[in-house]
Amino acid sequence: MVAPDSYSHILVEPLTGHIGAEISGVTLAEPLADPVVDEINRALLTHLVVFFRDQEITPAQHKAFAENFGDFHIHPLAGGGMGGSAGGVLGDHPEIIVLESDETTKINADRWHSDVTYDTHPPMGSILHAKILPESGGDTIWVNLYAAYEALSAHMQRLLDPLVAIHDGITESVVARYMSQSDGPQALATLREQIPPVEHPVVRTHSVTGKKSVFVNEVFTREIKGMNPPESRALLGFLYEHFHSPEFQVRFRWAENSIAFWDNRCTLHYAVYDHWPQRRRMQRVTIAGERPR
Repeated sequence: MVAPDSYSHILVEPLTGHIGAEISGVTLAEPLADPVVDEINRALLTHLVVFFRDQEITPAQHKAFAENFGDFHIHPLAGGGMGGSAGGVLGDHPEIIVLESDETTKINADRWHSDVTYDTHPPMGSILHAKILPESGGDTIWVNLYAAYEALSAHMQRLLDPLVAIHDGITESVVARYMSQSDGPQALATLREQIPPVEHPVVRTHSVTGKKSVFVNEVFTREIKGMNPPESRALLGFLYEHFHSPEFQVRFRWAENSIAFWDNRCTLHYAVYDHWPQRRRMQRVTIAGERPR
C-alpha cells in the first residue's frame, strides 16, 4: 500500500480532495536521485496525476525522466496513418507522440478515455509536456476511477466485479478514415489483424496500491462480454455518466513547459477542445504497463 503523505525532497500541494497535486522543488531537466524518484512515484500513487510547472526539457530529457518509472510504451498506431488521438511521432524519437491541433487538424482526445486500453498491456502512465498553447482554453480534466468505484453501491460493485469488457482500437473514426481511401477495405483488414479486440476486467485491481477501480471508457470499450447489446449499452452508459461527477475530477490549466504525469491504470482524462482555431502542441511519453487483473 502507499505510504502516508510525507516528503523530504519535493513539495506536494494537493489540488482537490480526490485527485491531483502540483509538485515543486525539482528540476526535471537534471538527473534525479533515487529518493526524489521514489517520492514522485509515491505522490503519483497517492494523487493519481501530478503536475510540474516551468520545466523546460528537451526530448532526450523527457525520455530520461520517464525511464525512472519503467520502460517505454510504443503506441501501436501512432504514425500509421490512422490520425485521431494517436498523433504522430517526433522525428527520431519514436517514444514521443506529438499531439497537435490547429485550424486544420484536430486531435480526438475530447472524450473520456484512458490511453491505449485496447492493448493487451495498456500503459502504466503518461507524461505530457506542453510546448505551444492557445491564448486561452485547452485545459485537461482527469477523473479518479478509485473514487468512482467506491461511490457505487455495494449491489452495483458486486454486479461489476466479475464482468469483462471488450476494448477495441479500431473505433468508428478510424473506420471512417480508412474507408475514405481507395484501398480502405484492404488496409482496414490488415489493421484488424494487427490490432484485434482485447478483453479486460470491468473492475481492475491496481498492481501497486491493491485498490479497485472501474476500467472502461467511452472511446475504446466496445461492449460488456456476455450481455446483450441493450444491456451492455445501458450499463456502460450509466458508468460514463457516473464519471462526470465533479467530485471525482481535477481540471488543469496549462502553461508553457507545464508537465502532467498520470497513472493510466486508475484515471480517465479529457482534453477540452475549446481553443479552435488556435494552435496547441503537446508531446507525450508513455510508460509500459502490465495486463489488467
